[in-house]
Order: sequence, then C-alpha cells, then structure tokens
Amino acid sequence: MSVAEDKFSAKFEETASGIKHRGAYYQEDAGEKGMALLEAKFKDTKLYWLVDVKEDRIFSARFFAYGGKVSLVIGETLCTMVEGLTVDEACSLLKTDVEARLRDESEVPSVPESKIKAFDTVEELLKIVKEQYPSAKGVAIASATIDKADFQSTTELNLAAQAWMGLTKEEQKEQIEIVLDEYIRPALMNDGGNVQVLDVTDGEKILVQYQGACGSCGSSLGATLSFMESTLRKHIYNELNVVPQM
Repeated sequence: MSVAEDKFSAKFEETASGIKHRGAYYQEDAGEKGMALLEAKFKDTKLYWLVDVKEDRIFSARFFAYGGKVSLVIGETLCTMVEGLTVDEACSLLKTDVEARLRDESEVPSVPESKIKAFDTVEELLKIVKEQYPSAKGVAIASATIDKADFQSTTELNLAAQAWMGLTKEEQKEQIEIVLDEYIRPALMNDGGNVQVLDVTDGEKILVQYQGACGSCGSSLGATLSFMESTLRKHIYNELNVVPQM
C-alpha cells in the first residue's frame, strides 16, 4: 500500500479528533421537548434524531458507530450536516455530499480509495430514516394528545422502561458505557482506577469489575457503588442494580 493511499485530509483528521455528536436519545428526551424520536441503524452505525413535528425539522442529531475512525467521522459529519434541515432535505443528501464536506481541496478525496466505500452507509441510513419518519411522527403526535395532568408521569415511566427493555444486551451495554464515560470514569481515573462492564442480565442487573486502585478501595462497595448505581438509574432506567464482581 502506498503512502498516498494512506493519506486522509486535514478536515477528516480534525473531525476525528473532535467527535461531539456521539451518543443516543431516548423517548423521554423526545417527550420532554415535544418532538419525535427518529432512529435508524445500518451495519455498524445508528442514528438518533430529535425532530420538531410541526416543521419536520431536525432539532438535534446523535449517533453510534463501531467500525473504526472512518465510521466515526462519517457519523459525526452527517449529524453536523443534518441539524437544522427538514427530514426531506436531510434525506436528499448523498454520500458524495458528506465525503466532499471532508475534503481539503475539491479535487482531492478526503480518504484513501480503499475507504471510499464506507460512505455508502450514508445513503442506506437515510433511506431507513425516510421510511421510519411517518411512524415516529405519528407516535409523537399521539403522545402529545394524552392528558398530561393525569397520565404524564406514568406514561414517561412506561416509555422509558419499554425503550430500555427493547434494546439488545449489546445496545444496553453501549448506553451504560456512555453514562460511565461521562459521569463516573473521570473521577475513578483521577484516583488511578476504572470500572469495566462485564454483563447485563435481564435488563436490570449490571455486573462490573473494578480496575486499578478501585479494586482495593473500601468505597468501591460503599459510596462509589451507590453513586454509580444512582447515576445509571437517573440517566438510563430506574430499576438498574450494580453488582461488583468479587
């Protein structure tokens, strides 16, 4: 393989080093804002859009991608491009539009030729988005007609539980990892420790293993464990239980 083939554009590398849209949205996020939650998954990438159903306009976009740096950059760039567009406008984007956005020079590809095919994901995801938006919009409109004074609290709890239990075990672990990365791991790592998610059982029991200094710290079974569990319950699902492997 030649050096030229390995070359990525400066814009590509800049995007790769500053991923801002990685994450997920849930039905409760959409409900709080009175928007539709639109999800689309193709191969190693999943999109989450919050859409204002009055204008069919994309309020915010997030994504997951697990195919390496190219997939991450494609997901990040697509999210950046679609925010503020209507769903129809976003779905009219082509894979070449996303790739061109990452070029330093209009005539020079942003990625090696061997990586160009990864951009096919863009159009496949947008096809799924276009197919699923009518039903997502219908759910949002129907939910808005519920009498909030009597049913809002119960409805939100049920939606959160249904959304969480509807995920595969791998998807549940992905959501847990996001919360741990944002709220738990920074403090643990500052003290020379970390935590690893080993398993999720029945959507409620999370088996973890402490690493480094956390393995010998007394608070790992007290304050740290309690804070981890309450944080995961707050941001994911209220019935989660964290069990450390001894």
